[in-house]
Amino acid sequence: MKSLVLALLILAPLPALAQETRTASPGAAPPQARVEDLSWAVGNWEGEGIEGPAREIYFRPMGGQMAGHFTQTRGDGIWFYEIVTIVERSGSLVYRLRHFNADLTAWEERNVVREFPLVAREGNAFYFDGLTIRPDGPDHMVSAARIRGRDGAPSREVVFRYRRVR
Repeated sequence: MKSLVLALLILAPLPALAQETRTASPGAAPPQARVEDLSWAVGNWEGEGIEGPAREIYFRPMGGQMAGHFTQTRGDGIWFYEIVTIVERSGSLVYRLRHFNADLTAWEERNVVREFPLVAREGNAFYFDGLTIRPDGPDHMVSAARIRGRDGAPSREVVFRYRRVR
């Protein structure tokens, strides 16, 4: 009986493992959106990150773009940063970023910017290709990203649960 219960638990779908990120469907048109639609995300957000506390900060939209940055700590120091812009393109949005080590050396090549086009929108939830930003109640936000595995390991989804601090 114990092995039957264990097998059912292993095979049963778990809500905690629900996927937060989405990917683009081939040939699907991106949904209409403007950068001002993300104004709810303006502010400082803090929560638990990959290997320690993390912070995301988004600034008010200006000039058709919304700038921000992400900081991930590990141990007692900074692990890495991301500089972010969310830009309008062809009536939709693209989330763009670059990674930097704690000493500000870039991960990407000199002129390479990672881009995540918007693939779905449900109210104030924005699903970019492999990256999600959505409110999770008053002054709470979920940010999720699909990250590449190292040395051929499969990609995995990481979910950050933030609270607004300012």
